[in-house]
Amino acid sequence: MNSTFDFFIGLALLIIFIWYFATESVRRKRIIGSVLAVGVTALALLFFRQIGIEKGIELRGGISAILQIQPGEDRQVSDSAQDHVIGVLQKRLNAQGTKEIILVPQGRDRIFMQFPGITSEEAEKVLNDATKNAKLEFSLVHEQNRTLAPLVAAEEEVVPGWHVLPGKPDDKAPEGSPVPQYLVEVRPDMSGEHVTSARVSYDNAGQRVVLVDFDSEGSSQFGELSKNYGRQLAIILDGEVISAPGFNSGKPIYGTCEISGDFSEREVLALASALQNPLSNELKILSVNQISPTLGKDTVNQGLLAGISGLAITLIFMLLYYRVGGILSVLGLIINLAVIFGAMSLFKFTLTLPGIAGIILTIGMSIDANVLIFERLREERAAGKSLANAIDAAYDKALSAILDANLTTLITSIILYVVATGTIKGFAITLTIGIIASLFSALLVTRVCFSWIMAAKFLKGLNFMNLIPERNINFLKGHRMHIIISAALVVMSLIVTPLRDPRGVELKGGDLITIKTHAENVTTASIKESLKDASIQSHPIVQEQSPAGQPDTFYIIRGESGSGDAIKAELQKDLGINLDDTETEQVGSQVGGEMLKTSTLALGIGLLAIMIYVTIRFEFAFALGALAALIHDLIIVVGFLSLFGRDISLITVGALLTIAGYSINDTIVVFDRVREGLRSKRGEVADVMNYCINATLSRTMLTSITTLITAVTLFLFGGPALSNFSVTIIIGILVGTYSSIFVASPIVLWWAKRTKTNLRREILDADQAKVAPPSVQSPS
Repeated sequence: MNSTFDFFIGLALLIIFIWYFATESVRRKRIIGSVLAVGVTALALLFFRQIGIEKGIELRGGISAILQIQPGEDRQVSDSAQDHVIGVLQKRLNAQGTKEIILVPQGRDRIFMQFPGITSEEAEKVLNDATKNAKLEFSLVHEQNRTLAPLVAAEEEVVPGWHVLPGKPDDKAPEGSPVPQYLVEVRPDMSGEHVTSARVSYDNAGQRVVLVDFDSEGSSQFGELSKNYGRQLAIILDGEVISAPGFNSGKPIYGTCEISGDFSEREVLALASALQNPLSNELKILSVNQISPTLGKDTVNQGLLAGISGLAITLIFMLLYYRVGGILSVLGLIINLAVIFGAMSLFKFTLTLPGIAGIILTIGMSIDANVLIFERLREERAAGKSLANAIDAAYDKALSAILDANLTTLITSIILYVVATGTIKGFAITLTIGIIASLFSALLVTRVCFSWIMAAKFLKGLNFMNLIPERNINFLKGHRMHIIISAALVVMSLIVTPLRDPRGVELKGGDLITIKTHAENVTTASIKESLKDASIQSHPIVQEQSPAGQPDTFYIIRGESGSGDAIKAELQKDLGINLDDTETEQVGSQVGGEMLKTSTLALGIGLLAIMIYVTIRFEFAFALGALAALIHDLIIVVGFLSLFGRDISLITVGALLTIAGYSINDTIVVFDRVREGLRSKRGEVADVMNYCINATLSRTMLTSITTLITAVTLFLFGGPALSNFSVTIIIGILVGTYSSIFVASPIVLWWAKRTKTNLRREILDADQAKVAPPSVQSPS
């Protein structure tokens, strides 16, 4: 696709988006909104059709490789060498976190790697680029390079202190074109060891660029070099000039440097890879094998069918419950789905089966915004407002709850993307796309549709089902008992979890068994069936692999640490094969120390950001209640997974992060209604909070029901591949619904009483501060 064309189309849509919110004319807003909805959907479908989405290892297979770390001069391979190499490869091969690359320590000096969706030949090119133990240098190109370089190369002229280095052939140059030559100083101007990071980005014109960061010393050196305005700077990798950009800014560059040019995708990725953290140890490729999908075709189809069925049931429920409103919400969700897949195609996100389930689940949860609006609409109609006024009031009053709930989750996802690495970064991208798509479809698409219906005078009234009648339950009456129950569940979880250690093979490593056999009864399916009832705590991962250029077939099995003998014994008993000479090797966790450290840091910063945001938008007591409910939910969910003997894998980590978003979303919606109640209603704070919890009860229950429909369908019919994922979501929804009612609000009330905080006064003062004009001191 033409990136410049894409950029200007995106810019045009952004201008239309701003115009939509700036205009006050209802007719003009309706037309602009329609153009925007159609334009965004068409662009998303165009991205999906022309780019497509890459499938993960479990859906299409890929390659596996074993890399051996070579010791340096007079050095042994250190204990930290594996973590360092894995960190470098993760940044080189998966800087955006959008690809499902598996990198696992094996033994003391090897790395087990899996890469989805490429052939063995393509894999070797990728590995050769990624595993270079590069000597990186920077040197200014001679000002008369064009005339002197050919002469010096032909030894017709000598320039003391300068020599000629070959350049990298241009991918777009015709075959047989001469290799470019560069006259550079023998002693380079700067070493590449000062580069701290290099990443691919896009400039304002939509062209690919590489952004390079340096340490403090490197930043100072590069700043001095950049004063040579108009000169070229050769980026030299192992004696070859891989790029020679010119200094065009006209001022010194300290900090981040942007390298631009007419790069192809392969060129820009190779340049960023070469600049990114040069390896301190050379890597040797021991083997490259083609591997089968980790899930069979029937399993994939089963999971897809279950997910789509769950979503279909949810949509039918919305149609029956909200009728005309349900039709509009379904239309909004279809556009939501198109935007998600279009954005995933644009960012080249690797799609996995749990990813599909997660998207379907995200769409199910995004119904929450529609439910909020429709329940508000029901209240406004009950208050006697006309249909047109009720629709406007419903959207206006639901807006703050929808924005606050989604912005808290969006802040966390952005922090996860910036700080975390690998799979967690990829999850953050998916979450961000899902939030933006949900806001777009719920706040713009459905409102524009309502506007057209009202303009056509097609709709005289709206009738909704009401399965959850209005009640006045005193939820805060037994708050001490609720806190005791929650505290007991948290303590139980904190005891059970370390005793059972529910981490699966992906998170804690284990044994790697490679089986070579010609027995016809040995298949991936038969191995999985044999190990289904084995006395092994964590479920083993089974894959078929074929060495490049050889007819043999191997099966690799990854099981928990110490399970190798039990796995071999079970296979020998069930399949009648001899595995006495089969060796068992130790492999490490897919989540290396660096990834675990950055992910934990990102989560901590995210929680702090939520505290700050909720404190600013509400009051500290509400921030404390929201954070307590979030931590409460995650601890109890992990505790129940441990109690039920469920493994926590990378799939489950994604489900836990989804639960965190669900929990904070649910709590903020209740708090938004409490804030509104404290502004407008008289009486004791506890009574107002009870009223507001009851007012949002139908929305809370409906959102939980629609999300549970999808999750339960995945659990019942999605097969073993999605079992842990769906169980985690089901427990999380139940616990999250409970905490938003019985944990978050009581903690807010308790803290307000303990600190003698007048919540109503605090909220009213904050509102007054927003609208009060700045005071001007009159001259004396």
